[in-house]
Amino acid sequence: MVSFPTESQLVAELDRCDELLRLCAAGNLSFSDFSAAYDSLYWSFPLDGHESDPAGLAVLAKYSERIAPHQAVAETVLSRVCADTDAEKESYRKAGRFGSTEAVARLKIVAVGLLGREA
Repeated sequence: MVSFPTESQLVAELDRCDELLRLCAAGNLSFSDFSAAYDSLYWSFPLDGHESDPAGLAVLAKYSERIAPHQAVAETVLSRVCADTDAEKESYRKAGRFGSTEAVARLKIVAVGLLGREA
């Protein structure tokens, strides 16, 4: 049985998504393009380990520091961002939702942790 994720799969995906995060935070990639390419990495690549066998869990544990920024993106940005038109509505703001401008500002905070780490 093949373990999920394999180390090479995980490293390649983290490298790709680290770079997307850097590009968006630097203003070189729109939030819309970031979202499409990033594809909710933490959830789509089940980085919480719920689909992993023991070998896959070991790989996730080995790279937990590299995964942590992507968990932060999932929990503090992607779970709360909404369409810019909806972000203007009081009901959305009261619910803690925000648009792409705030999303990029939050990505910049996460990206600071990636500085000096090569993709």
